[in-house]
Amino acid sequence: MGTAHLLKLLSLFTGISVLQQVRSWSITLPKTVTAVEGSCVVVPCQTQPHSRVIWYQYHDINYPVVFDGLHPHATVQQFKGRTSVLGKAAEGNCTLRINDVTRADNVQIYVWINPDSKTTQKFHYQTVTILVEKKAPTISIQKQIVDGELFQAICSVYFSCPFSPPSIEWSQFLENSNVTAKMEKVQGQWLYTVTLQRLATYTMHDRKIHCCAKFRTFSTESQQIILSILYKPVTVTLMTEKEPVMEGDNVIMECAANCNPPPHKYSWLKRQMGQITNVTSPQSKMFFSNITRDTSFSCIAHNDIGAGQSDWLDLDVQYIPVILPESSCNLTGEVLKCVCQAEASPNASLYWTIDGNDTLPSSFSFFSTNKKNVVSGVLSGSATSQSNISCTATNSLGSSTKQLSIESLSKTSSLFMWLIPLILLGIALLFGCAMLIYRKYYRNRRTPGFTCSIMLSRSQSVQQEYHIPERSQDENTQSRPCRPESNPEVDCVYDNDIAVEMQQQHQNNATARGGLTQPKGVYCNMSDYLNC
Repeated sequence: MGTAHLLKLLSLFTGISVLQQVRSWSITLPKTVTAVEGSCVVVPCQTQPHSRVIWYQYHDINYPVVFDGLHPHATVQQFKGRTSVLGKAAEGNCTLRINDVTRADNVQIYVWINPDSKTTQKFHYQTVTILVEKKAPTISIQKQIVDGELFQAICSVYFSCPFSPPSIEWSQFLENSNVTAKMEKVQGQWLYTVTLQRLATYTMHDRKIHCCAKFRTFSTESQQIILSILYKPVTVTLMTEKEPVMEGDNVIMECAANCNPPPHKYSWLKRQMGQITNVTSPQSKMFFSNITRDTSFSCIAHNDIGAGQSDWLDLDVQYIPVILPESSCNLTGEVLKCVCQAEASPNASLYWTIDGNDTLPSSFSFFSTNKKNVVSGVLSGSATSQSNISCTATNSLGSSTKQLSIESLSKTSSLFMWLIPLILLGIALLFGCAMLIYRKYYRNRRTPGFTCSIMLSRSQSVQQEYHIPERSQDENTQSRPCRPESNPEVDCVYDNDIAVEMQQQHQNNATARGGLTQPKGVYCNMSDYLNC
């Protein structure tokens, strides 16, 4: 009885000791941890300093090992090579890391501290639930993208492993782009954001863009976005419902523009006979009546971004042949030459008739040329007398016939017609040569000598009136001539002394006569005398 009571007391004491030992361990664990598929997951764990840690998967019967650093071969196949414990045991860190998380890792786990201890620990009462989610990246762009302005696309993805964020790749527009990235913690997970920037162009319109997040063993893509770029009309084309068009008929023109948003207004330009008319309409089709030849159209499309114009469209207007007024014949001697010109669309064919016969004599030759709906035919041959020459132009729409007038030209008149231009050319050459010779002679002529020649004739009358003594021949030869030796026919006998004497005597006589002015007829100034 006493022995049994002692055993009961010993058992109670032992149970109390074990409970106290279990309660002495304080472990901090989260109840749930959210992991992103393809990333890693970190399960925070903190306790007292320890020597060994084993993580188990919670099971009703078995004890699957998730991590055992001492016996790694004991780890179950599902977690083999993917688990590790972070931190230092001496600091009480028992944090678990699981790499390359998959959907199969949605499990409950628990930790056992110092499993080699002989004490019994019920750590499986405190479990952590791992929730694995698939997080695809999200892509966003600005609401309105305009051609020529900045385009920005943002790709964001959540991950649960702060040690190795995924890489983000773009499906479009990496050329000439600027890419920036940032990482931040949001609600227990990490958010990785990559921003792509570049100038928007109209070629990006209707193109699809998405981004892809690549983990080490797993990849996931965002949804695709179809871009809508706002741009003015860059390509404007003009079409007609039917072509060719008969002259005088009606036509419906249609204007198509490559732009976004669609055009809300059209300007229709009609060019005819050098004149341009403008009609504005909200419709992309326009009806035009009474079309004539040489008619062109162009259209301008307008939207909220700008405007663009099409090229000019020349209508293929068809009409029956018309023989031009320049068509005629010339008879020079016994040579007949006829020219016939006809305008038509499609191009016309020319036929000749001589005196009602459409078969040309063997002495006649014929050739024709075409240039922009105008056909020109030349008929030539020998003819002894004037004949009735007719020219007929024909195409698929009809024909036109004209009897050509014949102008007779004699050989002499024909030769004279050639001589007139030659004579006019010779007269022009002679006139040009005469002008060159005159200008050369005029430049070599010296004007002062001419002035002194006039003064010489005037000086004789002055000498007679004022009785100025004449100089001897020797003195005259010593005086400087007014003209150069190249003009010996001009004699000038005045030198500086005579000029002074004439001026002095003129002043004396003027005083005696009561203010007599310079003698009439003398126009040379002092510089003229001094130059003699």
